[in-house]
Formats: sequence, C-alpha cells, structure tokens
Amino acid sequence: MIPFAAFRSFNCSFGRVALFALTMLCAISVRAQDAVRPSLAGEAASEARQQDIDRLPYNLLVGPVRFRVSATMGVEYNDNINFAERNEQEDVILHPQVNLNAIWPITQINTLTLDLGIGYSIYLDHSEADTNGLLISPATQISFDIFVGDFRINIHDRPSLQQDPIAEPALSNTVDYGRFQNTGGVSVLWDLNKIVLTLGYDHYTYISTTSDFDYLDRNAEELTGTIQLAVSSTTNIGLESYAVFNYYDQNILNDSTDYSVGAFIESQITNNVRVRVAGGYQMIDFENSGFVSDFSNVSDYYVNLLLTHRLNSFIRQTISAGHENQLGVNSNSIRLNYVRHTISWNIIRNTLLSTEFFYEDANESGGFIDEHLHRYGGALTVGYQLTPHVTLGLRYQYTKKESDVPLRGYEQNRISLDGTYSF
Repeated sequence: MIPFAAFRSFNCSFGRVALFALTMLCAISVRAQDAVRPSLAGEAASEARQQDIDRLPYNLLVGPVRFRVSATMGVEYNDNINFAERNEQEDVILHPQVNLNAIWPITQINTLTLDLGIGYSIYLDHSEADTNGLLISPATQISFDIFVGDFRINIHDRPSLQQDPIAEPALSNTVDYGRFQNTGGVSVLWDLNKIVLTLGYDHYTYISTTSDFDYLDRNAEELTGTIQLAVSSTTNIGLESYAVFNYYDQNILNDSTDYSVGAFIESQITNNVRVRVAGGYQMIDFENSGFVSDFSNVSDYYVNLLLTHRLNSFIRQTISAGHENQLGVNSNSIRLNYVRHTISWNIIRNTLLSTEFFYEDANESGGFIDEHLHRYGGALTVGYQLTPHVTLGLRYQYTKKESDVPLRGYEQNRISLDGTYSF
C-alpha cells in the first residue's frame, strides 16, 4: 500500500518567493519583437496540440476521453541483488505491470492527461525483498494544460514509488531502497515571441518505505525560472535559476537551501545536430540542525551538456555530460561528474536496438560515510514488434562500482526479458 504522510506547512516566506520572481522578471530588458514564429501559447499552438491528440493511438474511447491500456510481464535474472562486494545474492525476479494512458480535451484548447504505471516485483528466492505494496512508475503523472492568450499554464502532479537502489550511486549492500516521491505544482510560460519567460513552483515530498532510510524523509519547496531569447531561427540563449528549500522530518541530515543561477545556449547546428550547453554557479547552504556534523556549505560551479546527433535515417546518438552537486544519502551532499552515451539503431524492420554507456565520479561531503567512488557500465536493449498488439524486449545491463571505502564496491549483471500487450 502507498504510504501517506501529512505535508509540512509551507516554510518558505513570501519574501523569498517575491524576491525570486522579481529577480527573474527584472531580467527582461528587451522589448518583444515582431512575430517570427507561432506562439508557444497561442491559438496556433493549441490547434497543433488538438491535431496531435487526434492522431494519438488509443484502444478505448469513453465520450471525449481516449484511453490506451497495456500490460507488461517481465522476468529478470540479477546476480547481485544486494549490491555487495562479498556474499552476493542472486535471484530471478518477476515484474508484472499495468500501464494506463488517458487524454481528455476538456475544451478545444485545454487538455487533461494521465499517465499511470503500476507494478510489482516478486523475488523467487528472497521473498523478503518483494515489493512493499505497489510500485508506481517514475513516468506516472497527471497534467492539465491551460492556454490563455500568450500564457500556457501547466498544473501537474508526479508520484513515484520505487525500491531498486540502482539509481543512487552512493548506495551499497542494500536490496530495498524503497521511497515514495511526489512532485506537484504549477508552471507558467509567457510567450513574447522572441522572448519566452517560464516560472514554476513545486512542492516535493520524499517518504521512505523502509526504516533503514526514514531519516531521508523530507519536504521541499522548489522555485524555478528561465528567460529565453531567440537570437536566430535556430539558436536560443537565456538565463536559468532555481531555489530549493529542503526540510527533513528527522534531525539526522541538515536542512538546506539550494540556489543556482546560470546561462544556457541551445542551437540546431545542422539538420542532424542539436546541442544544449548550460552552466553557472550553485550554492547549498546547510543549517546546523541535524545529528550529522557535516554542514559545510557547497559553493561550486555546475555545467551540463546535451548533444543529439542523427547520423542517418537509421542511427541516432545522444551524449550528455555534467558536473553538479546533489543532496546525499550518507552525507549532506555529493558532488557528481558524469558522462552518458546512448545510440539507437533502427536498422532491422520492426526491431529497435539501443546501446548505453555511462561513467560517474562522485565524492560525498562526509557524514556517515565519506566515500569517493567511480561507477561505470552499459546496457544493450532489443525491442521487437511481434504483432500490432505485442512487443517483446530483451535487455542486458552491467554496472561496476569502485570505492575508496572497504566493502562498498560491487559488480552487477542483469538480464531481463519482457512482453507488453496493448489492448
């Protein structure tokens, strides 16, 4: 069953919110120019969206609401479910899941969408590791788009419940990293033709489903803002900023305020190459409110790169790289450098082949465990459209972690086979 906890009252003062919004608004110093493209929030955009809705595949129509329902059954072999350097545990895991996608054009220009994935994990040899209730896919969301003149307002809620520790590089020697996460809020896009302003607010909730990690339970208030200027038909430049106010339920890790401000450029360099580069300054200010004495502040740069390259009509690759600081699991923060590379090979009819490679270098700030780690690996995935209703998938994934702390490295191999039936 999905855990429930009362949301903490809004802890960010009105003054902080107002100051952040004023900073973003004052950055607009260029008057809007004559229209050079269709508005992202205008009538043309809403009509294009309506045409996209009409083309969406569906298998159930209830009045104006279109539904697409599918079911997936997966079988996975994992030779190290406990992410251990010694005494590794292997198992075969069953992953049933049901997916529901719905879209409701409430009016001609305002649309409500729902994407829901609910599943379960069954361990054949280690039943104690079975899912604590239902899993909720990270892709799950409910979203409502409202178009008003030059404004596009999006109201959203994105819940997720996962147990697999693979997404957290600092974790070792654990099977169940159960956590419920929810992000709900609103974003507003204001299209002034050559200038686009976006402001957003989200409330984030983290609830651990296991007592081993309940010290991570927290709430956060998140403010974001971007200003984008079209300098040509293929290139945009802009400013970006965020402020996050984190409040833990327990006094183990320290509450914090995370700020960043930077600039970005995104450009369609050629018909086949698109790039986005962003960078700036990040600061995390930790309060001396927790048991962990690691409360030194973070003052660092951040940078990230995203490159998409279509080599030809069959092969497409994506490269991402970056340097940033995040909240930690064993300490207040962790500094992360990463490189990821993905290639999609659409060279066989009805078959999609993809290859993935990644490298991570992470350094924790201290706390329970002061760890410097390297993690790297890759994956090979094959998808085959067997019939119009049935899709098969085969995936192999390899992950290796090297740590300067004894017994915290591991090596893991995972092989999975799944079938999806679209009703």
